[in-house]
Amino acid sequence: MNTLMRKRRARLGGALAVLTLGVATTGAFSYDRYNDGCQTCHGWFLGPASPAGTIFPNNDKHRMHRSESWMATDCNLCHAFGDDNDPFIGFSDGTDATPGLGCVGCHGRDYGGALGVSGVGLRARHAESGVTLCGTCHGGDPLPHPENILPPYYGSPDTLVGDPCNQGPGFGEHWSLGDPRGLDNDGDGLYDGDDPDCDAVSCVEDLDRDGSVGFTDLLLVLSNWGDCPPAEPCPADIDGSGDVAFTDLLAVLAAWGPC
Repeated sequence: MNTLMRKRRARLGGALAVLTLGVATTGAFSYDRYNDGCQTCHGWFLGPASPAGTIFPNNDKHRMHRSESWMATDCNLCHAFGDDNDPFIGFSDGTDATPGLGCVGCHGRDYGGALGVSGVGLRARHAESGVTLCGTCHGGDPLPHPENILPPYYGSPDTLVGDPCNQGPGFGEHWSLGDPRGLDNDGDGLYDGDDPDCDAVSCVEDLDRDGSVGFTDLLLVLSNWGDCPPAEPCPADIDGSGDVAFTDLLAVLAAWGPC
């Protein structure tokens, strides 16, 4: 067995242990995998569109997530060993730089404790749209984090997704076609930069949008070190030079503290 295979199996073993623990806590998910039920409303993971009418680039939702021309997300952020094209909701293999969280890495937030990284805002979005199925098991959800708080995968070196507060038109990071709204991360019906939560960000050095400049912002600069991807948002390029470098690190250090 080669080294990569051993690593992936070891990660899967750890992920299965986490999933087993999650089932016994309030952090469990209604569906283990995307095709356990998400496809009913959002279309098959390899499909060209959702039943609601969203069309995906290259007629393939999977390629939208994976292609270097679109999200350029590392396979291991979404998949665990052996899951093929049907990702798990709450865990994945991850990479050396990014822990494996599955779909909730982009579609969830970290609430700590037993709830952990969870799709609280996603469930609130479903409820706001009149979909009540999630509330059957998740009636005790806390208030969702506001729109400007980064989901765990945002700003990772393993995906181009990085800003929950993109401004219109087009919102920069929203790659589906004919639907420029982006994501509603807190489920209040307001998308990306249209959400007033995003107005609370008062300093560009606050990369994780938590209201202050601190250690996580420093890590985001370091994890995005190098040239900015062409035509893609690059929040860690604080000085607008076209790359993330020492001057951006200095900008974070100079702005350290509350915004």
